[in-house]
Amino acid sequence: MAELDLELVRHALDTARRHGFAELELEAGGAVFRARLDQTPQAQTAKTPEIPAPDGVPIRAPLIGYYVPGAAPLELGMKVQPGDVIGVINALGIDNEVESSVSGEVIEVLVQDGEAVEFGQPLAIVRVAR
Repeated sequence: MAELDLELVRHALDTARRHGFAELELEAGGAVFRARLDQTPQAQTAKTPEIPAPDGVPIRAPLIGYYVPGAAPLELGMKVQPGDVIGVINALGIDNEVESSVSGEVIEVLVQDGEAVEFGQPLAIVRVAR
């Protein structure tokens, strides 16, 4: 019998968000995963591209969970590149890396170690490198 693994959960969450589901439940090998999805942030970001604010671009939480600093803690003045890990979101005991999508300097840190975060919540603001 199949088991729930990280890739299966991520794929199911992505599919559920794309199709506008409010809830998701997976069950395999005795393991159960349930999630309620907030559709508002996804619906807004799907329709309008991220436009940088004059002072910076937010790096957003890709899922619900608890924020944990990465190997290099998120700090003011930190330089980031696309793909740099700025932290981890722990969801149901699974660590999910949060990567920067932009290149620039962190000008505001909006989360602390162990803080609960919501899907789409800004974690940091980055002044985009020109």
